[in-house]
Amino acid sequence: MNRLLITLLLSIPMFAHAVDLDNGRKQARSCALCHGHYGQGTPGPASPRLAGTPAGYMIKQIEAYIKGDRINPRMVVTSSLHSISEEDVDDIAAYYESINLEKINPILNNIPLWPGNVARGEELYNGDCKSCHRKNGMGKSRKGIPALALQYPRYLFRQMKMFQWDKRVHDDDPEDETFDELSDQDIEALLAYISSMAPNNKK
Repeated sequence: MNRLLITLLLSIPMFAHAVDLDNGRKQARSCALCHGHYGQGTPGPASPRLAGTPAGYMIKQIEAYIKGDRINPRMVVTSSLHSISEEDVDDIAAYYESINLEKINPILNNIPLWPGNVARGEELYNGDCKSCHRKNGMGKSRKGIPALALQYPRYLFRQMKMFQWDKRVHDDDPEDETFDELSDQDIEALLAYISSMAPNNKK
């Protein structure tokens, strides 16, 4: 009975409507100004990779920007987030999740290795991150959990510091203390391990 219930729950569609990838591609044109034509992003701290991002996580973050829970006025204006519908948000998220950079151009898929103590990073990851972001770092779309292994380390470094500075809320929990005790060296180690899980670095 439990197995049947789980199967039924997993079969429930993530989206409230049939997604339109072509509409998602059209709506995402303004996103391309910063995140690249294919959502590949840039290696710096400001424009993360969107290609391959779990749709559930992207929907959650777009809604956070629209509501003001995450603050980036320039991005909100540039992407016209306040003028798009819920269906558009679903379509954009599905479109970016569908992009496989490896098939388009392997060079665009490269995530640089981050220097640091990989063994220490693996220890930290297994202790604090693996249960949500999965052993391979690819996240969980249905639970809105991002794929860390597909993201640029410099962007992740900035976000981890923002969690420490209480400028972002981690795991929807204002009381979350995951990053509070981490030194910069610990973060460097964590990023060294996460970047080693990127598909291009596992070859």
